[in-house]
Amino acid sequence: METFPTSSSVAQRALRLQMLRLLENPFDTFKDGRYFVPTNQIARVYQEIRQQWFAEARGLILIDGEAGSGKSALARFLAGGHLHAPVVLAVAPRTANRLLKLINDGLGLPRVKEEQGRRARLNAFLQEQYAGIAIDLAQQTLTPALAQLIADLAQRTTVVLSGYAVFNHPWSARGVEEATRYLLTPWDYDTLVFVIEEITRRAGRVMGSLFTPEALERIYILSRGNPREVLRLSKAALEALLESNGTTIEPWMIG
Repeated sequence: METFPTSSSVAQRALRLQMLRLLENPFDTFKDGRYFVPTNQIARVYQEIRQQWFAEARGLILIDGEAGSGKSALARFLAGGHLHAPVVLAVAPRTANRLLKLINDGLGLPRVKEEQGRRARLNAFLQEQYAGIAIDLAQQTLTPALAQLIADLAQRTTVVLSGYAVFNHPWSARGVEEATRYLLTPWDYDTLVFVIEEITRRAGRVMGSLFTPEALERIYILSRGNPREVLRLSKAALEALLESNGTTIEPWMIG
């Protein structure tokens, strides 16, 4: 006799598929200034940077941390919030000319190929209108020319630079008197539980936990609190749950 899924099982599967989407990139869910999972550290950094942009301040803000700590995700989210002035995001610019292209394109400026022309058009724009700039180095390192351009831009606006070892660059030698520094650290166990449970709740589950306490403990042990690893392990466990048609995520589904 052929069986058909019940409305309850269909709803559960829809919930888990929604949660998979949120785990893929929870930072892109809201664009109105709310942080999707407001961990204490990230919420504080986010608000302090936005205050700089709201005040149309100048200066350099550095965001450092180990791989997977959330630097790139924070840079993307910062650029997605609504401000009265534009905010542009440049990812992995590689060279000074490439950085100018990414910023100018983000501001909608007329295109030119030469670095001098791009620099002149950006400077003219910043003289007339304030714009926040977020730069994510991703896996690359700073070149002297790229670092000097970033330092020059920080004299005109607030520039947020995220990347590995950006604290160690000699910014003072490039004319930056003082840079604000934020070091993103791994989540403790309570923060990890809060993040997963919050994602679960926003996916639509309002009663009971989808993860057993033992599963959460295993995620914490294997990830060592690294946000990227937490989300990756949680996503893989949720996929295993969908395949098994189970009701909760157990430790054996992790890793």
